[in-house]
Amino acid sequence: MKRLVSIILNFMIKNNVISKDTEEIEFYRYGIEITLSSLINIALISIIGIGTNYTFESTMFLAVFIIMRSFTGGYHANTYIKCNLVISISFVILLLIFKIIRHISLKSIILIAIFQVVTIVLLAPIENKNKPIENRTVYKIISTVLSVVLSAISIVLIIKGVDLGLIILLTLALVSIFIIYARFMKRGDFL
Repeated sequence: MKRLVSIILNFMIKNNVISKDTEEIEFYRYGIEITLSSLINIALISIIGIGTNYTFESTMFLAVFIIMRSFTGGYHANTYIKCNLVISISFVILLLIFKIIRHISLKSIILIAIFQVVTIVLLAPIENKNKPIENRTVYKIISTVLSVVLSAISIVLIIKGVDLGLIILLTLALVSIFIIYARFMKRGDFL
């Protein structure tokens, strides 16, 4: 990835899109790395979704995951490759759980919803050194509202027999697990 980023940066410098100023180059380098990593994550999840015949589910997973993580933060891998692997493996595990518990009881659905809402209310947002949070209160309110609204939507969809509701709920639970893991990592309780 570093090589591709360097090629893009050199092209931008050569065509006077950016200057040779070191600070400006580092700013663009980081932006290009994040963009490429995000595109790779989206591509991997889409490929897994198409390959497993869960295209709509992969799209819903990406939508909920990206929106929620924007406001909640959570675990961040220390390399882009690790990030891509963690998200891809998490999605595969989520699909396996989805297939196993497709006809889950309403009581279990409500417990999962409560778990993720409580986790987000108590622990979110989680700040990352590369993505500082300017206004924690705003992020807390937005993440809480999103969590409650998406949980309610998922419960209604599940009751109506729409499988995407369970994907939404499981994705919210995954975001909550990443939040818990990141919180314990900050305290040094996990490696």
